[in-house]
Amino acid sequence: MSRVLVALMLAGAMLTGALSAQAPLPERYREAGVIRWGADAEGGAPFVYLDAGQPARGEVGFEVDLAKALGELLGVEFRRVQAPYENLVQVLDRGDCDVVLNGFEPTPARRDLVRFSRPYYIFQQQLSVGPQVRDVRSLADLVGRRVGVLGQSRSHELLRAQPGLEVVVYESNVTAYEDVVNGRNAASLADLPIARAMRPLFPQLVDVGEPFDAFYYCMAVRRGEPDLQRALDAALGELLANGSLERIYRAWDLWVPAEARLGDAEVASAFADDGVRAAGAIDWGMALPLLGLGALRTLGISVAAFVFAVVLGLVVALLRLHGPRPLRWCAVAYVELLRGTPILVQLLLLYYGLGQIEGMQLTAMQAGVLGLGLNYAAYEAEIYRGALSAIPRAQREAAMALGLTTAQSLRQVVVPQALRLSLAPSTNDFIALFKDSSIVMVITVVELTKQYQMLANVTGRFIVLGLVTSGFYLLMSLPLAYAARRFEQKLDRDGA
Repeated sequence: MSRVLVALMLAGAMLTGALSAQAPLPERYREAGVIRWGADAEGGAPFVYLDAGQPARGEVGFEVDLAKALGELLGVEFRRVQAPYENLVQVLDRGDCDVVLNGFEPTPARRDLVRFSRPYYIFQQQLSVGPQVRDVRSLADLVGRRVGVLGQSRSHELLRAQPGLEVVVYESNVTAYEDVVNGRNAASLADLPIARAMRPLFPQLVDVGEPFDAFYYCMAVRRGEPDLQRALDAALGELLANGSLERIYRAWDLWVPAEARLGDAEVASAFADDGVRAAGAIDWGMALPLLGLGALRTLGISVAAFVFAVVLGLVVALLRLHGPRPLRWCAVAYVELLRGTPILVQLLLLYYGLGQIEGMQLTAMQAGVLGLGLNYAAYEAEIYRGALSAIPRAQREAAMALGLTTAQSLRQVVVPQALRLSLAPSTNDFIALFKDSSIVMVITVVELTKQYQMLANVTGRFIVLGLVTSGFYLLMSLPLAYAARRFEQKLDRDGA
């Protein structure tokens, strides 16, 4: 039976044009001796990842083995370049890699931007739910619930086409599954190879329904390199014909009956003439409202976080200057800890770290506001400490002479003057926080920058959309800065 299967696959390869004899590797790659392939190793099983159990093995995965096999056949070294999954097209277009090989799916949006090789794997979708979810058998049962998914993937496309779902986009399947386990989301949709590879990490999850929607993994090259596309097609056809592809997939327990169709002429030539279309057009009727919604979300997060930072920062500054010794040391430790560690780490700890503790799960918005507020409170505390220290000691002594307590003198004499002194640097801090609020997109908040990234990835129009997004930021930040200056001028006139 296996000989018959190989013969059928060989016939399919021959029907596509005996590619191995007609499509040599372009000379520039043969001279360089290297083809750089872009992939994301974060949560990359079974494609490319580091084996935690055997770190000495280095990077492993079925695509690592596939890259080695392609390199041996083409006579060059396949060298991996790390890149975020959602930005692989842009990394390729910039010339930072020559090929994308990372479970990359030829979605319609991507087919407008790059050339795709013939498919090298056929996969299906698998829906997984948390242990507390009992009434779900298909996507139709998830109406009104949150479903996590890897951004810019086939799974993402399918969820967007399903009405009534609240789709939560992630940059890694690991974090998408983590939020199902934590109870934040009801389910996650992913490619079947990913679902199987993640099962040991998340044994609590339950796969529901039968796998569905067969689709392909292909390699991607730049639109202007049809010669490289043809060379890769030829190499894949040869690996399929000589059985190497099947051996790799069986070694990773990825060979399923559907892979027999890889040799079909229809499948092999599915994207042979692709990659010559113009970049995707922008539907401004859709894009502008989405960017506007992202802008409102950015503004809300920034204002809420800064109000929290101002109040907490003033409390920390007062404790550091006038509190009992233990609280002074706590205030110093807080400032140094929050200023001395990256805000990205702080957000991940608040969202994913606390999410692993029963009853401590924060929503993405709550974690974003809290994380930004806690971080900027440390900087505000130093601003207020400097302003409080700048108030002449004679004023506090005069207040005490008038019979005011320490608390009353601080509240009625010192703090009002200190707030006036701190207004300018605090305004600068608010503008900085306003721009830094974009970092909350790592915890699934779709604010203005994330919305821009998603639209630009779909259309390829990074410059135009980037200018429009920058305009949104300016429209929000400039009036706030102007209002702060007017308020400062008013305070100066009142104090004259």
